[in-house]
Amino acid sequence: RPFFSKCDAGAKLAHPQYATALRALIGSDVIGGGGKTFGVCLGFHSPPVFRHPIWHQSRLVADWKGPPERPVSDAVFEVVVRSINQHIYAFFDALVSAGVDFFVISAPPPRRDHYCMAKTPASVVLSVDRAYRALVAKHFDSIGVRYVLPPEDVYAEDGFLLDEFAMRVPRDFHHANSLYGEKMLRRILELDFLRTDR
Repeated sequence: RPFFSKCDAGAKLAHPQYATALRALIGSDVIGGGGKTFGVCLGFHSPPVFRHPIWHQSRLVADWKGPPERPVSDAVFEVVVRSINQHIYAFFDALVSAGVDFFVISAPPPRRDHYCMAKTPASVVLSVDRAYRALVAKHFDSIGVRYVLPPEDVYAEDGFLLDEFAMRVPRDFHHANSLYGEKMLRRILELDFLRTDR
């Protein structure tokens, strides 16, 4: 569903809860204008894709070993990602067209305690996550959007988020904690995305 409306300054949030939260932070429900640089954590969130039941019996074509699993071609997977992200991509298009100074903050890597792995192999979750992130990064590159990826040292050897960076809240299988947030903030500063002359 669309969660914003396009405006001259950028994008006005339509969801009341999000708009109220943004007003509390910056005094406006519009992302754009005012000489601000915005860091937006949106777009790299892969769980809606890798938790889908299709992956119980399907594999990306690069990982497919034959029946009984079914292959999912690169073209089909790209259509899936574009469809899921259609409103997110439209949101960023609105920011770009309005000349908003912003960058995208990546979601954390998948967590090994995600409930979907009761039926979907961990290797498939990681493969789908990597392919998803690669397509999103490719899209952002094509429209000139800067983004910050997770630092290498937050990954465990198996490719999941290190347990020490996971947020421990009941029924939360996605978020990372403040230690992860601190690492991401340091990475943003290293990349100089918050320069005062922008």
